[in-house]
Amino acid sequence: MPTKEEIDSEIMDLWDEIFDLEDKSKEELDIKCAEWRKVEPRLDEGVDELIIHIEAMTGICDESMLIYKEVKEIKIRYKQQKDEIQAKIDALNKEKEKI
Repeated sequence: MPTKEEIDSEIMDLWDEIFDLEDKSKEELDIKCAEWRKVEPRLDEGVDELIIHIEAMTGICDESMLIYKEVKEIKIRYKQQKDEIQAKIDALNKEKEKI
């Protein structure tokens, strides 16, 4: 059975993974946003505002919709990965409480 210190160390490693994922997500989204900015001038308002705008309106060009879908996929993928790591952290915290 691992010690509390070992569990704490593992939890810290998992938090590092989450922070790394957030950095990678931001890098991917920045690249996509640079592409998107070329076809969608409203992007200067911010990604989340643009997503709300696109979801609420029609008549968006195909290229803009493709990038929009890719951005949504990136956000979903990273959220799923972070949720999986968070579940591991929660399980380790429960295990630590039993020690």
